[in-house]
Amino acid sequence: MSNRRTFAVLGVSETKSIFLAKQIAKTNPVLLFDHDAVVVNEVHAQILLEYPKANAEMMICPTNASWEADIIILSNATGTDDNFIKKIRKVATGKIVVVLVNEKNTINFESTLDKLHHLFPFSKVVQSFESMDEVENSVLLKGNDEETLKTIWTLFTSIGLKASIAQT
Repeated sequence: MSNRRTFAVLGVSETKSIFLAKQIAKTNPVLLFDHDAVVVNEVHAQILLEYPKANAEMMICPTNASWEADIIILSNATGTDDNFIKKIRKVATGKIVVVLVNEKNTINFESTLDKLHHLFPFSKVVQSFESMDEVENSVLLKGNDEETLKTIWTLFTSIGLKASIAQT
């Protein structure tokens, strides 16, 4: 990705969210949010310790973080919380929304993606599934917009993930 984009990582208490926040912060601004302020402080401190030049900011409101971001990344917990989604839906309009999903817990991928498109009707939604491969940091991307999938694939591969796009 040639241009720097601002990312909101919402729900940084989950391992995959922390990993993504740290990796993205190497090259792009990151806005961090979690309902647990202690966790946000810890993740923020870890990022700045590992990458002193990182542009990472703690946010106290998911709506403000989403408003300021170009791309919104939701942890599995925040991506399945309807009340949380209602708070950010309007400010997610026209943006890419990546929902991190644990593939092992998802029964019907198609209905989940359809539900997310219904919840974010004016956003470009991508699901990122933890792969069941033996390869660590391997994800499968699923969505309805080919350009958006390529954008997220490029981001994920550039930060060290082994990403692949699901065939639709």
